[in-house]
Amino acid sequence: MESSETNLIISLALIPVVIWLQVWVRKRRSRRRNESGQQEFDSLGATLLSAIIEGGAVISSLILIIWIMGGILRYLFPVIFNAK
Repeated sequence: MESSETNLIISLALIPVVIWLQVWVRKRRSRRRNESGQQEFDSLGATLLSAIIEGGAVISSLILIIWIMGGILRYLFPVIFNAK
């Protein structure tokens, strides 16, 4: 069983990972924009691969945010979560 302090430390260490994932996806999307603001891709395969990779990164970061918030709340309110 992990203690609430360990969960808090892991949660705080994962915050930069979440920020980096979000920044990385936004930079990739902004680099593909043309003068009119549309995203341009070289091929359909590049479009699909980019959508899958970036979508996975965004979903992963959202899952990490939920996990981080759980770790912080478990540390702040141990009685509610029966943490020891």
